[in-house]
Amino acid sequence: MTTTKKALLMVGGILALVLILAQLVLGQLIVSGRVDLIKAHQHSGYTAVAVTLLYIAGSLATIASIPARPKQ
Repeated sequence: MTTTKKALLMVGGILALVLILAQLVLGQLIVSGRVDLIKAHQHSGYTAVAVTLLYIAGSLATIASIPARPKQ
């Protein structure tokens, strides 16, 4: 795996983590009465799903590209 691929996957994973945590916080704020945050929650949810799916696809593609170990 190249350094660039590794860096992109790390950035994607961290971004997915931050967006998912933001979803959790926004959801808790909405439940506690901040109804004005519903649209922000919806839009950040779409972004979180897109980034997470890209991260998963990139990770799976990287795993699939690793050559198999020779059997001994």
